[in-house]
Amino acid sequence: MTGAASRYRVLRRLGQGGMAEVFEAERVGELGFVRKVALKQLRPDALRDPMAAQRFIDETRIASQLHHAHIVAVLDVGVLDDRPFQVLELVDGLDADELVRRAGGALPPELALMLAHAVAHALDHAHTATGGDGRSLGIVHRDVKPPNILIAWSGDVKLADFGIAVAHDRVAHTETGLVAGTRGFIAPEQRTRGQLDGRSDVFALGVTLHALCTGRSPLSDLEAEVRLLGGEPIALDPALPDDVRALIARAVAPDRRARPTAAGFAAAIGDVLAARGARDARSTLQAFLATLRRPPRAAGALDLLLGVELVPVDAPGPVQLYATEVPRAPPEPPAPRPPAPPAVVPPAPHRRSRPLVIAGAGVALAVAAAVAILRPTDDATHAAPIAAAPRDSASAAPAAPAPGSAALASTTPRDAGGAELTDTGIPDAVAASVPVAAAPHPGAPRHHPTATPAPGASPAAAVDPAARGYIQVVGEDLLRARVLVDGVAVGYVPNRFAVTLGHHRVEVERPDGVRLPPRELDVTSFHTAQRPARPTW
Repeated sequence: MTGAASRYRVLRRLGQGGMAEVFEAERVGELGFVRKVALKQLRPDALRDPMAAQRFIDETRIASQLHHAHIVAVLDVGVLDDRPFQVLELVDGLDADELVRRAGGALPPELALMLAHAVAHALDHAHTATGGDGRSLGIVHRDVKPPNILIAWSGDVKLADFGIAVAHDRVAHTETGLVAGTRGFIAPEQRTRGQLDGRSDVFALGVTLHALCTGRSPLSDLEAEVRLLGGEPIALDPALPDDVRALIARAVAPDRRARPTAAGFAAAIGDVLAARGARDARSTLQAFLATLRRPPRAAGALDLLLGVELVPVDAPGPVQLYATEVPRAPPEPPAPRPPAPPAVVPPAPHRRSRPLVIAGAGVALAVAAAVAILRPTDDATHAAPIAAAPRDSASAAPAAPAPGSAALASTTPRDAGGAELTDTGIPDAVAASVPVAAAPHPGAPRHHPTATPAPGASPAAAVDPAARGYIQVVGEDLLRARVLVDGVAVGYVPNRFAVTLGHHRVEVERPDGVRLPPRELDVTSFHTAQRPARPTW
């Protein structure tokens, strides 16, 4: 990294799987600089593998040396909670596997060729990349397949996920006895752990082109793979157009010496596209994608638990360390008080009705007294210190999505090992039944905890007892658990609850009846409805 470290504002979770979880975020800099990015971080359970972090760092280092229009860019790297994370270019779109599904199981040949053409150029760049000393980096992707090809709604095509790529300077290596790659897409020399080079990726791209055109890999049958290992050519789908079948047959030759390089394959695809009279690839893809685009996923209840920022920590070391921080929002303006009732004006006195004047004045005084008695005072208005937070547009939905996600950025993100990252938002049926605001527990008594100053505040800076802060219990496994504040049941997770400023005791009772140990919590004016205090268990 160069220059000052950036801050990152987490917007929403895109998915998880395998080794990593992925988030959509904003990179925030000076002078109002903001850029949408994807954050890909190792999951805590992945650290049980002693080489997981090293493989993750290897992926970051390899991909960061590649600068190409058809490769997802690595923008930054850091460590949060002892877990490394990557900052990646955000691809707002979907992957080729999802594209095939939405298109009905197969793509028109021209579109499949356009995708393969872009990936072939990306592979050529990776295979020929050199280091600062001019020597080849020896990069082989080893996991080319439809889920690792990302297509933006704008028509841009990106190759993602160098998590198992091989390179001369890679530290972590595949364990003995294991084959890196995805079954149905790996070359025979990769299956037998033989010598690899860029033509092994060309084989995978040829199989991928077949899958894009037909909806399946020609190696999906184990017998076909066995025949390939015996030196027999792959049987291709007879429904393929002749020119496309000839392209694929060359790319998937059993002997890698008979295959073209990535540059040669790109040129051959270009010739076929030209002979077919294909138009501009980007415009063609953009128009086709517009017919398949769906409305963005509605915000789930767990999306409301995000919104934290990653801030750099000034500490020595080879990698920038980060800490989480809840942004301090300005205090919310006080709610407007209801207008006072109009004053009762006695009728103008009449010279002939002096006794009526006195009687009218007496009635006016009586009415004014009654109004004064019935009008709620400030104390009565705020008699209940714990109330459900109101629903508002700022807290009900996060910022509009960009993730796609890039392998980390497409709408179907993947982890470093190639596993599909599934969407983990609460299902619509569950989200619809969990309101953002809820009334206090029906049987809860009215409770008046005394607000105390925040730790370290002077006695003179005592908080206004009428001021309010907000609490929201965090925990995916605590959904629908009952929340108690100072012994009073106030509602259920993931709702937010308004409380008086000061010190509170928060308890959680799970749906199975188990009550978790209490948490002591100080609520300040910075804990607004948008940035509530979030105790965790």
